Amino acid sequence: MLCQNDKTHKRRSSLRLLCLWLLTFVAGCELPQKPGDLWWEVDLNVPFGVRTYGIWELADPDTTLRRIGSGVGMEDDSSVYFSAWADMSAEIGDSLYVKSVELAMERFVTAIETPLDYDTLLQLTLGRLNPDIAALHGTTQNVSAHPLNGAIGLPFPFGYDSLEVDTGAIRVIIANRLPYPATNIEIRAGSKLIVGIASLATDQQAVIDTVLDHAILNGAFVLNFSATGAGGQNILVDSTDRLSLTVEVDTVTASRYYGNIPEQTVTRDSALAIDQQHTIDLVIIESGNMTVTLANHTQFADTVSLRIPNLVSRLNDTLTVTHFLLPGDSSTITVPLTQYRLRPEGDTDQTVTGQLISHSPQTPDVRSFEGDGEYVYGRIELEQLSVQYFEGTLNNLELSFDSLSIDIERPPQGWEVVKPLEVEARIHVDRGIGGVLDADLDAATWLNGIQVGQSLVSVNDLALEDSAVAVIPGLADLLADYPDQMTAHGDAVLSGQVAVFNNTEVSLGVELRAALAVTITDTLSPVGTVEKVEPQDLQDIVGGTATIKLWNHLPLGGRCFLVADFDSNNVIEGSTANVDTLFDVEIPPPTIVNGRATNASEYQLTIDFDQQWLNYFKSDRFFVRTQIAVATAIGDTMIVHGTDYLSVQALAKVTYEVHPGEVE
Repeated sequence: MLCQNDKTHKRRSSLRLLCLWLLTFVAGCELPQKPGDLWWEVDLNVPFGVRTYGIWELADPDTTLRRIGSGVGMEDDSSVYFSAWADMSAEIGDSLYVKSVELAMERFVTAIETPLDYDTLLQLTLGRLNPDIAALHGTTQNVSAHPLNGAIGLPFPFGYDSLEVDTGAIRVIIANRLPYPATNIEIRAGSKLIVGIASLATDQQAVIDTVLDHAILNGAFVLNFSATGAGGQNILVDSTDRLSLTVEVDTVTASRYYGNIPEQTVTRDSALAIDQQHTIDLVIIESGNMTVTLANHTQFADTVSLRIPNLVSRLNDTLTVTHFLLPGDSSTITVPLTQYRLRPEGDTDQTVTGQLISHSPQTPDVRSFEGDGEYVYGRIELEQLSVQYFEGTLNNLELSFDSLSIDIERPPQGWEVVKPLEVEARIHVDRGIGGVLDADLDAATWLNGIQVGQSLVSVNDLALEDSAVAVIPGLADLLADYPDQMTAHGDAVLSGQVAVFNNTEVSLGVELRAALAVTITDTLSPVGTVEKVEPQDLQDIVGGTATIKLWNHLPLGGRCFLVADFDSNNVIEGSTANVDTLFDVEIPPPTIVNGRATNASEYQLTIDFDQQWLNYFKSDRFFVRTQIAVATAIGDTMIVHGTDYLSVQALAKVTYEVHPGEVE
C-alpha cells in the first residue's frame, strides 16, 4: 500500500499579443512590409503527468501515534509501521485487605509482686564470724582452720509478714578481706542455698547472679552465711578483718503471701503471626473494626488494659483499651479502625503484638494470698479490614483488566498491497507504581464482525516504572488481514515493592505494531489518478519535445508510462478502452544497502513530438494517467521507509507560430 499525492499543474496563460510584439521589436526583428507577412515562433513549457509518491505522506511521526486508535507511524530511522492503540487498566480496588486476626492473652495471678528493693553492703567481720579467733586480736598466732558463720536479717517493708518466693533474681558480690583464704562458702536465703563457692583467696572478689525461687521468708529477708577460714602460720589477728557482702534484689513474686496486698501492675506481652498474603510495611485502614474483650477472674478489683503497639491513630496515639473490672466482671468494646495505621513487625514472619496490663489497687482488707489459677483475660478480634493505602511487598496480587474494543482505521484506497510484517505487541506503562507485572491478554482482531486473528499476549516481569515498555514479538496471526476492530481482555499478577492507594489503577497502553512491507502484485500501487491537460490557444503548434525525469528512492525498479485519451473514462484504472501511450520509460533501481534505498536514482528522457503528440496538444483538452509497474516478481515483498519516494516529472516544450494579422 503506497500513498499518493495528486498534483495537477496547469500551464500558464499564453503571452499577450502586444507583449510578444514588443519582445520581438526589442529583440531587433525586421518589421513586416505588408499585412500578413508578420509571424514568429514561440516556445511554451507545459507540465503534465507530474507526480510524487512519498511514503511519508502515509505516516505520522512516532510521537503522534500514542493515542487510542490506529494509524501508520514513522520512527526516527524512517521505518514505517502500522499501529493500533488502546488503553487497558486494572483497579486495585478491594483486592488489598488485611485478613481477620484473633489474639487472646491471659495474665494468671499465680503470684503477687513484692518490691523487696535491696541494694545493701554488709560487712561480716571476724569478730562476728568467729568470736574465739577475734579474741586473739593484736597477737601473732599460728591459726588453724576454723568455722565462719553469720546470719543477717534484712527487714521487710511495712505490712509484709511472710512470703514464699515464686520468682525473683538476686545478685551477691563477696570480697575476701581476711589475711587467709575462705573455703566452702555457702549463703542461704532462709533455707534455700543461693551461693556456693569452693574457695576465695585473700583480696579476691566473686560476683554471683542467681534466683530466689521457692525461698520461704518469714518476717525478714534472712541471709545465712557459712564458710571455713583456712588460717596459717604467724598471722597477726585483727578482729576487724572481714568478708564484704553486697546484696542486690529488686522485685520478686510470691505464690504465697501474708501481709497487706500491695498495689500491682503487671504486663503480659503476646505476639501473633498474622497470615497475610503480602508483606506489610504500612497500611492505612479504610474501614473495619476491632473487638476487644476484657475479663477479671481474680479476687481483686482490677483495671485491665489491652494495648496494640502496631496500631496507631492518625494523631499518632497507640491503640489502647482500658476498663475497670470488679472480680468476675467482663466487658466487650468495639473500636472503629478507620484511618488507623498498621505496622506489623518482621519482614517474613509478620506479627501483631498485644500487651495486657493488669493494675490492682492495694487491698488493706485482704491479708493473705495463695495463687490458685486466678487470672485477667484479654482478647482482640480483627475483622477483615479494607485498605486505603498499602506500602510493602505484594505477593501475586491478582488483577483483571477491563475488556476493551477499538475501531481500526482502514488503509487508504490504493494501499491494500501493504501488508504487516513482524507483528508485535508493545505494552507501555502509563504510570509507575512499583512492582513487577505478569499478564496474559487475549487479543482478537475482527473484520466486518468476523474474527480474522487471535493471539495470547503474554507479558513477563514488566517493571511498572514510568515509560517502561515490554515488546512481545511473533503475533502475525493477529494481522493476517487488515482488521477493522480489535478486542482484548486479560488477567494479571502484580508482585514486588509498591506504594498504592485502593483507587490506584494499573494503567497500560496496549499497542499492536507491525513493520510494513509492500507485497508485489500485478496491480501494484501507486496508481496515477486521471489528470486533465488543457492546451487551449495552442492551435498553431508546429512542433515540440517532451522531457520526462524520474527520481527513484524505492527499493525496486520497473517501468513508468503515461496513457492519454480525449475521454477521461478511457484512462481510468481498469478501463479496457484502447488508449495511447505517450511515453514508456524504465525506472532504474536506486543504490540499495541491506535492502534499503540509500541514494535516489535519476533518469531523463527527451521525446520529439510526432503527430500523435501534436494532436493531443492541439486539442482543447485531453486526459492522462501516470502508471507504474515494478520489475520484481509477483508475491515478493519489499520493506519501505518513510524517506522512500518516486517522483515523475513530464514537461512538454511546445513550439507554435504567432500570426497577429494585418497591422494598420
